[in-house]
Amino acid sequence: MRVIRPAVVPLVLLCVLALASETGAQGTTSRLLGRVVDATGGVLPGVTLTVTNEATGVTFTAVTTDAGNYAFEALATGTYTVKAELSGFKTYTGTGVRVEIGQPTRVDVRLEAGDIAETITVVGATPIVQTATSGNLGSVVDQKTVEALPIVGTRGRNPLDLVTALPGVVGGANTGGGFHVNGARDRSWNFTLDGIDINETSAGGSNFSPLRTNPDSISEFKVITGNQTAEYGRRLLAFFQAALGAAA
Repeated sequence: MRVIRPAVVPLVLLCVLALASETGAQGTTSRLLGRVVDATGGVLPGVTLTVTNEATGVTFTAVTTDAGNYAFEALATGTYTVKAELSGFKTYTGTGVRVEIGQPTRVDVRLEAGDIAETITVVGATPIVQTATSGNLGSVVDQKTVEALPIVGTRGRNPLDLVTALPGVVGGANTGGGFHVNGARDRSWNFTLDGIDINETSAGGSNFSPLRTNPDSISEFKVITGNQTAEYGRRLLAFFQAALGAAA
């Protein structure tokens, strides 16, 4: 019987955990960015930005650059509160800022002169039209939609059956009833859950995954159907990205 030296085990576990941490940050996170200006439109450097996940309470901070820009990278999906503070200006607080999978959210802030102890609160601060883009064209299905829509299919309560409601996706493929996206083969799919590969290895690119994720545990998922960036070069089309909820 082959014996593994105990000293090697922590190193192996460390490598696995490091890999899981790295892959978990890919594919199911996004970024929040913007610019802070004063009432005249002049940029404001040195503004302290704080974002708080409204579901978990986790906070992150950043400071605007000389050009008044700020960015938060690799944020988990969810709803955030954005606070901007600078001496000589009223504090800005924007609630209900939605960050979705792989889709940058831009929130520009305009500060008014006044006491920093005064607060201006904007409810639903996410712009209706987002001008920031990752280049990954597709559709996001949020948790409320996953919970509300009936999942009727031959594979049980499988959230993958909801993809037929997205633009460009049609069913009825010749190879077992798979899905075509914008005319591509039904073997052009790639699946990740919290950034981790969950593809069927015996039938690469097929439209099913061996991991049947409970739809009640999914916070949202996105299907990229075109113009994907380099990190999604594994398949031609149809990248299914799911993120688990905070309570999963």
